Amino acid sequence: MTKEQLTDLTAKYLDGTATAAERKILEQWYYSFEGEELVVELPEGEEEDELERRMKAGIDEQNAKESRRKRLLMHIKPYRMAAAVVLVLTAALLSVFFSGRQVYNAQQQPRFVVLNDGSRVWLNSATKLVYTDFPFMGERRLSLTGEAYFDVASDPEKPFIIQSGSMVTQVLGTAFNIKAYPDEPFSVTVTKGKIKLEDKKTKIITFLTPNKQVKYANKQAPVMVAVKADMAYSWTKGQLEFYDQSFEEIARTINRKYNVNIVFANKSLEQCMITATFEKESPVTRVIDLLCKINNATYTFSADSSTITLEGKGCQ
Repeated sequence: MTKEQLTDLTAKYLDGTATAAERKILEQWYYSFEGEELVVELPEGEEEDELERRMKAGIDEQNAKESRRKRLLMHIKPYRMAAAVVLVLTAALLSVFFSGRQVYNAQQQPRFVVLNDGSRVWLNSATKLVYTDFPFMGERRLSLTGEAYFDVASDPEKPFIIQSGSMVTQVLGTAFNIKAYPDEPFSVTVTKGKIKLEDKKTKIITFLTPNKQVKYANKQAPVMVAVKADMAYSWTKGQLEFYDQSFEEIARTINRKYNVNIVFANKSLEQCMITATFEKESPVTRVIDLLCKINNATYTFSADSSTITLEGKGCQ
């Protein structure tokens, strides 16, 4: 380094305008000095001893900063490692969560699905099912909105629990139909095995065996009746079978299946109770025509066929 370069770097260092690279060059030069005469052309007003003192103080300060930075990095590294471990664990848990959680939707048409545990489920139209089965859980938990027929794979170590609003259905291995559409009567029908049904609001617990149906309607006490169970899930085969259901409830089923709105001009028609069976994939005109004949009603379609209006004295 020439005398001029050294003088220039020294002046920059002292007034704080030296770059990081220039400071490093000067500091390396200073600590390589081994008693040889230090010859620097001083800025005006500077004494050599004072210059050396200031330079040493500045260099020591820079070294202290570097030492503090290294110590800080040493403290930060464990936190970085811990953060990395947390990220890995989070990723692993998310992987388990998404692999153990399945969401199924059926829109206009029924849908058949097989769950991770081997259980088979038929979803009716306008139905949503969320299935959760984590390795560390002692149960298989589901949430159902709509209607579904379940053929549950047996696993005594993991009960099969279905939540539908306030109603909780628990089984180990059996087959049954649940109807749990919003604003409609809730019902469960068992075809084989045995289930436990609990209403979380009223704390009422009911046990059902094959060909038994329990129904909650209009906030009344549950009613259990003997039924021909296969009628409850005939919809899985594309059929329409109604057993002692109100015309209003049947109208909602027709709306979901055929995407047609039904309007009751005479409200008394809504409460007519009906038992009827229709061939597979019967057209909506045949279904409505027969329902109206057995209930002393007439019907008309709107111009775009999206709405059916029912009139008549009905069953009263």
